[in-house]
Amino acid sequence: MAGTFYRDFKPENLPVPDGQLLQLIQYTLQDDAQIDKLTQLISVNPALTAQLLGLVNSSFFGFRQQLKTISDAVVVMGLNSLQNLILCFAVKEALSKNDIPGFDIDSFWEDSIRRGVAAQQLGYLVNGPVEQAFTAGMLQDIGLLILFSMEPSKADRWPLLRSNLPVKRHEMEEELFCNTHDSVGALVSKKWNLPQSYTQAIGNHHSFFNKRDSSKFGQAEKQSVLAGMLHLADLCNAVYTCHEKTTALANLKQKSKALFGLADDKVESLLSLLPGQVEETSRALNLIVGSQLDFEMVMEQANRKLIEDNISYQELTWQLQHSLKQRDDYAGKLTVEFDIAREIQQNLQPDIEKIHGVAAVNMPALHLSGDFYDYFIRKDNSIYFCIGDVSGKGTSAALLMAKAISLFRCLCKVTADISDVVSLMNDELCETSIRGMFVTFVGGCLNPESNELRMINLGHLPPFIVNEKKIIKLEAQGPPLGVLPGIRYPANKFTLKNSRLFLYTDGFTEGRLKIGSPKDLGQELGIKGFLRWLLLSRKLSLDGQVSFIKERCKTQLAPKFDDQTLMILSGE
Repeated sequence: MAGTFYRDFKPENLPVPDGQLLQLIQYTLQDDAQIDKLTQLISVNPALTAQLLGLVNSSFFGFRQQLKTISDAVVVMGLNSLQNLILCFAVKEALSKNDIPGFDIDSFWEDSIRRGVAAQQLGYLVNGPVEQAFTAGMLQDIGLLILFSMEPSKADRWPLLRSNLPVKRHEMEEELFCNTHDSVGALVSKKWNLPQSYTQAIGNHHSFFNKRDSSKFGQAEKQSVLAGMLHLADLCNAVYTCHEKTTALANLKQKSKALFGLADDKVESLLSLLPGQVEETSRALNLIVGSQLDFEMVMEQANRKLIEDNISYQELTWQLQHSLKQRDDYAGKLTVEFDIAREIQQNLQPDIEKIHGVAAVNMPALHLSGDFYDYFIRKDNSIYFCIGDVSGKGTSAALLMAKAISLFRCLCKVTADISDVVSLMNDELCETSIRGMFVTFVGGCLNPESNELRMINLGHLPPFIVNEKKIIKLEAQGPPLGVLPGIRYPANKFTLKNSRLFLYTDGFTEGRLKIGSPKDLGQELGIKGFLRWLLLSRKLSLDGQVSFIKERCKTQLAPKFDDQTLMILSGE
């Protein structure tokens, strides 16, 4: 919403002083302004007259004699200085009429006064434009007041902005308003036809926060010098208002030296003057400010906070060390639990040395596997076998894998019909399925005497029957287990005489090649590539063929991201 609002932001949306004040502002900026006319325009505004006389008679200026009229003030101060003060008062009066519910306007003007006073003192120290410094410092953040007046619902963010360093506050404004006070302030200054030096200084005083090379800044143009003074005045104010006072002071000293060659003691002397001058100036301007802490007390608070932060840091370090130890202890226990779970998984799989004519391997990508295989001999000497791949990875897949493999073994001992076994498994998994998980599955039985093979493929990669003369590809007959209840498929019948049956999971076919021609690198091995490996190693013994495939995976494929399972049945 804010982004749309500020895309349509135009100078004509900005506030304008009433006719009387606007006439006074315009007259002060004329080169041929006359004292009599200026006095007349000020006198019609009693509040402005009183505040101006109060300020020029304050210790801020330190005049020995009491000035009773605007004419006297012009004679003593000079027309240029008075013009700048009138400009400051007029702008303040115009903006003070904006009532922003929930916005602490007093703290805003307190900060503005502090910046104005600091800017003027800096003008004396660096031989800058002193007559413009106070007014420019007072007005440098008027853009923020306008931003809040345009979005009053965000007034509660002001304390947070105020408590941050200027560079951080600038970033927060951009995020909060999609605009910043310096750019809006420059628009205001331009619209009100303020002097060009004000517009440039207000619009550029933040650009120096990220300026890489400012060693020659002291020799810059006048308006750049004024912008630099406002930049430092902002940091002076931050020393008194932000949470990170020590950082603000360090930044102020560093920038003061880099921009104008000011020594640290000069900076600290300037800061020590601010509390008294802020109180005196605010009284003259009829503004309410809080009790001002002197510089020593501010630094005492900062040092106390630094000590507290250091203690907090040490406590956090201890807590972190304690948390890391707890994490390591937990990780150790978790590793033990995973080791036990992996051992249970391995025990669910058969002892491959007990049955002649069968070989298998399972290589999990993670600690636990979602792939599974099983085979065992029934009392009639037939070999029942299966291979499957659970959707997903990790613990959830491992639990479903354990259930599927247990169902298969138990049901095969109840019925010899592989179609019944697969149908019952599917119905059970459909009943208890969670989070849409499913199992691609191949189940079958082999008569080792006749080499008759009966097999069902539900959603799994096609197994291969390979012999000297041909390759038979056994496509899936239906969807995976756990998807559609009540389905039943008849088993396909084959002969395994003088042949080998290869069942595998997609961890092989989806493996990425890490060697080969440039066009092959990073490509999937694919079913054809895996079949090529099977054909190259077909003459080896079953164990030799398994070792060959494992070695190929190690040398030619990138580290596995999925489980890899292979089962070979031989009718040779």
